[in-house]
Amino acid sequence: MTDQPTQRSSCRFEAKAPRNGALTLRLELFHPVSALAGMTIEFELLSGTTLEQAKRLAESVNERAIGIVVSTKGNNSAL
Repeated sequence: MTDQPTQRSSCRFEAKAPRNGALTLRLELFHPVSALAGMTIEFELLSGTTLEQAKRLAESVNERAIGIVVSTKGNNSAL
């Protein structure tokens, strides 16, 4: 089995309202990444985080992160 090449996409984060009691930061991709097709990626935030704090965190990450890099490990890779 051959490894898929590394895939990249520019992205941004958005603070989302509580889901099951916790705020999340959702990763939004600007270009398709086949390894993530059909997936939604959200980062659950610590309890007690306010929506305003989550928005500031998303804004801060968006100012500093330029994209996502996705690669797969081959069958013989060590974990």
